[in-house]
This record gives sequence, C-alpha cells and structure tokens, in this order.
Amino acid sequence: MRLRYRTDVLDAGAAARIAGYHLAALQQIAADPGAQHDQQSLLSPDEVRFQLDGLAGPDRDRPWGRRVHELFEQRVRAHPDAIAAVHGGRRWSYAELNARANRLGRALLARGLRREGVVAVVTERNLDWMAAVLAIFKAGGVYLPIEPHFPADRIAAVLSRAGCELVLTEPDSTATLGPALESLPGIEALFTATAYAEDHADDDLGIEVGPDQLAYIYFTSGSTGAPKGAMCEHAGMLNHLYAKIEDLQIGPGQAVAQTAPQCFDISLWQLVSALLAGGRTLIVEQLLDVGRFLDEITEARVSVLQLVPSYLEVLLTYLDQTPRALPDLRYVSVTGEALKLELAQRWFAARPGSSWSTPTG
Repeated sequence: MRLRYRTDVLDAGAAARIAGYHLAALQQIAADPGAQHDQQSLLSPDEVRFQLDGLAGPDRDRPWGRRVHELFEQRVRAHPDAIAAVHGGRRWSYAELNARANRLGRALLARGLRREGVVAVVTERNLDWMAAVLAIFKAGGVYLPIEPHFPADRIAAVLSRAGCELVLTEPDSTATLGPALESLPGIEALFTATAYAEDHADDDLGIEVGPDQLAYIYFTSGSTGAPKGAMCEHAGMLNHLYAKIEDLQIGPGQAVAQTAPQCFDISLWQLVSALLAGGRTLIVEQLLDVGRFLDEITEARVSVLQLVPSYLEVLLTYLDQTPRALPDLRYVSVTGEALKLELAQRWFAARPGSSWSTPTG
C-alpha cells in the first residue's frame, strides 16, 4: 500500500496511524470475511495505549477516595459560619446549605430513591437549586437538570428517556412541568418547601457513594434530532471540578459567579467548585441589564467569571462608555462560541491585570 498525505495537515505519525487502520481492516477481511464488523477493532494494541494513556495528560493528585459532597462536608466542619452561597438578598452559610441539603436528601430517600435513581430538578437558578443538587449527590441519586420554562413535551421526553423517578421543584416552576407529569403517572413531584418542613434530621447522610456511580445526566438541546443524555460518574465530576479550581486558582474566601442556565453543563462547576475550596458562589440574578450585572459581581467581589464571547463584547462596550473598576475580578473564562482575537485584545487592553481561560471541553 502506498500512502500519500498532505504534510501541512498531517505529520508522519498521524499518517502512519491512518495507514494502520487500513491494514488492520484488510487483515481482518482476509482472516474472516463473515465476521461481524462491530465486534472488530481497527486499533492496534499500541494505538489503544496511545489513545487511553498517551492523550490522557499528566497524572494529578486528587482526593479520589472522597466524593464531591463529602469534600463539601469537610469544608462545612472546617468553617460552618462562612458564607457558601449568595442569591439576591439571600445568603446561606456552609452550615445552613449543608443542613438544607441533608433534609432534602432524606426526603428523597423517604420517597424510595434508590442507588443511581434519577432525580430531576425543576427550579429557577436559586439557593434551593444548589441545595437540591447537593442533596441528590448525598443520597446516591443522579442529578437531572431541567429548566422550568421548557415546553411540556420536551420535559416529558427528557423525564421518560432518563428513567426519572422523582422531581424536586417549587410552586413557581410548574407551569409546564404539571402538564408533562400528567402523561407520566409513575413520577412523583416534591416541593423543596415541603421537604424542608418535614421532620427530617439535618446531619450528614453518610451514604456510601462509589467513584464509578453515575452523578448526573445533561441532555443536549435536540437541535440535530432527539435530545441525547450525556452521563458522568462521580470520579469524572471530581476531576473536572478540581481542574477548574486549579486552573482558575479558586481558593478560600473567593467568589465564583454562577451565570449559566441549569441545562448547560458548565452550570455545575460554576455552582459547586467554590464549595470545595472554601469559597462562595454568587448565583447571578441580573444578566440582561449589564449595569446591574456589573453592580452585582462588584458588590459580591467576584474573582472568577465565565461568559460567552457575545456577552463579553456587550460588557466591554458598556465599560468603554461607562468606565468602572472591577478590582476583585482575576479570571475571565470564555466558552460556548468562537472567540475572536480582537475581542481578547480589547479585554486585555481594558483590564491588563486579569487572566484568561478558554475551556476546551
């Protein structure tokens, strides 16, 4: 076999691997023409090792023996009175957030939540949403985010495809959830306020959760067909959160802005990463009004902020017209859209002391 390739696109190693796929296919065809193709692999043992180990990056020191909620509980014991989360005029300490999550977790268990049982959270972006997410992890369930404004048929489809058993919600978030549940009689809805009011203990649940247990499911938008659920185990979630903590240098007392809608996977690291590092989460209320948005992140002394480039451009235009200091903002992470070089240059010209992060996945 003679192989020709463009040297401006492929290097010799990549070209050799592609040639290897062709050779492997020819060898398998010759050896057993009637074999099932989906039972075969074109990858050599060396290629498998390269894919699994060579591209994995360096080993990192992680607390693999702990789950995310257990690391949060350690922080609760270390500084129970420190502020963990802020939303509007509400502020919860680490102790209060933990106690509420524990009560919600026990309410879910009382309703028959099993290991890796899927629990949908249909609430607005608020402190009860945060408590619900932690409660599901503590109880050994699987977090499924659903935005309350979604159409009823989409909510019903996602609940059904995920095999959902329980829904945590609030009275103001049931306009389309109610009709969706009418077609799914086997799913029970529970108001967070109802769960809080029940006589459940607020100490840690202590349920064993393995690193390979499913932690959450995020569904795609369905723009290219039916929505598809992407699943992540606890070990993967832990690794991702610590990558954010290290990359953005999130530490004690620092504030991370939570800006993304619930159904975007970036919403989760924005929501809980600070809790593992002794920081606090600001669930931002004002996104449409740029001036009030800047007031909010400035007052909360936000040090880590993630935005899409289109909103960053709006933000910069506003700051050009109405200059103001953002003394605590240290890291800006841009994601979700293509970032133009000119926009990055504008940011650093206006904010030379800040750092930049561009997530790759």
